[in-house]
Amino acid sequence: MGTKQTLTPEDWIKAAFKLLTSSGPKAIRVDYLCKELGVTKGSFYWHFADLAALQAAMVEHWRRVATSDVIASMVSPELSPRDLFIRFIEDILDVPTREYGGPMTEVAIRHWAAGDEAVHAVVRDADTERLAFLTLQMRGSGLTGPEARSRATLIYATLVGLKQLTGEPGLPRMDIPGFVDAMLRPAPSNAAAVQAALVASAAPARAPQTQLEVQ
Repeated sequence: MGTKQTLTPEDWIKAAFKLLTSSGPKAIRVDYLCKELGVTKGSFYWHFADLAALQAAMVEHWRRVATSDVIASMVSPELSPRDLFIRFIEDILDVPTREYGGPMTEVAIRHWAAGDEAVHAVVRDADTERLAFLTLQMRGSGLTGPEARSRATLIYATLVGLKQLTGEPGLPRMDIPGFVDAMLRPAPSNAAAVQAALVASAAPARAPQTQLEVQ
């Protein structure tokens, strides 16, 4: 492939993501990366001080693309609360390109975070940023206090769960608009009503709706 002059830090980050999703965090090694890219170790150290610097660049890239950039793209007076939630869910569930690890990227990063405090701190910050944004939007849609936080937490728990199921065969399409409608309804007076709302959101739509296939 290229030399140390033609490769960029981005090339190393992409290669590291591929190793992470295919073989786990222990596979992110300088010798493995050099073999993947067809260069010497000198090329790696031309761009990064050490392996820790590359790993930090990886998780910061993930946080920026999968969290900060998504939230920034939501800032639009043209989006209603309902449309904003639908778009947010679709963007978070959007599969990274294959060159950045593909559909298992976030799952692999969360697995990595379980055994690495530095990675865990970045993932925790991303979770906090996403949940704070969802809670703020819930309040903007008319829900208040603990109810806004509770609904936002349920939405986020659903997103994290769907990410964990990425790539599972045979999963049905998620009715994102129906799910959002259930989350934005005024608080039901009893548990049975909550269950009915969630069941309704999972029912097949009678008319064509924007759907996202969990891959």
